[in-house]
Amino acid sequence: MQLFEPLDNSGLLPIAYFHALARLGAEGLILIEPAQSFVSLGTFDDAATTVDRDYCRDHGIPVMRRETGGGMVLLGPGQVFYTLVLKRPHALVPSRVEEAYRHLSQAPIAVYRRFGVATRLRPINDIVTHTGCKIGGQGAGDIDGHFCFVGSILIDFDIDLMQRIVQLPDEGLRPALKAALEEGLTSLHTETGSRPSAHAVKVALAEAFAPLVGGLTPQPVSACLAAKAREVARELSSASVIDDGETRPRSLFKVREGLYLCQRAIATPGGPLTVSLAIRDQRIAAARLYAAPAGAAGLDLSALIGRSFDQKTLALALPDISALGIDREDFIAALLSPGR
Repeated sequence: MQLFEPLDNSGLLPIAYFHALARLGAEGLILIEPAQSFVSLGTFDDAATTVDRDYCRDHGIPVMRRETGGGMVLLGPGQVFYTLVLKRPHALVPSRVEEAYRHLSQAPIAVYRRFGVATRLRPINDIVTHTGCKIGGQGAGDIDGHFCFVGSILIDFDIDLMQRIVQLPDEGLRPALKAALEEGLTSLHTETGSRPSAHAVKVALAEAFAPLVGGLTPQPVSACLAAKAREVARELSSASVIDDGETRPRSLFKVREGLYLCQRAIATPGGPLTVSLAIRDQRIAAARLYAAPAGAAGLDLSALIGRSFDQKTLALALPDISALGIDREDFIAALLSPGR
């Protein structure tokens, strides 16, 4: 298996290389640390409800859309990407993607252990610490007949910037988002107090992946691959790709598997009511009201905290909402709706 460690890590190239490799019909493992921060939307992320593009534009943060699954992520310095591209059919690509995650996740788990952090795979694709904090996200997808497995080792992570780039219906929700990120995400630096070099992490990744893929042979990035990567970077950051009509508006922000920030806009006779819920392992961890209309001043949702996020439980725990002028069942249905 070919091993690539591109010297040019500028702009969106760190994500473009594996797309380019697949489009050229080649296989290999790519290890790279981005030189600058940028936003990567997942295949089905709706840009308008997911990323604050005005903030990104004003702060020089590029936005692109990758061709693999998972949600919107902030990528940048302090993260070392590993992207494995395999031509189908391949012995390392089982019929169930869950099996591929279990096998290939052995590499990042070994790397975290090498740098002092015990981790495990939390199905389907999160790498988490013993406390359940997410320390690495992964994704997979098919590009031109190739299975692409992607992830990163978090040496460090900018939570302040992450919470700023997320598009929210009300700025009052931002403290709840930041709190959820601080609770649900971590890094090598946070866990150990040290920051290993990107080079050391790449060496560890190559050593960990080698036995899983039948060995690795270092290769320089060819002029052809470099040119294709630049072409792909332009394509994936074009307005037509970012504003793809096939996307799905977002109502849940996934911090990690099992921890979500939920936003609901509920119509009432007195005006719109925005509810923010943090959902941890199917239970309500936090509940707050924003943009409250007349009649909602005394509404307290604290009785929902700790309760299961389901219709029966909400019906029993929800306080009196008659002052809102909205039917109780309709209010609960709006909370549980997918928010399309």
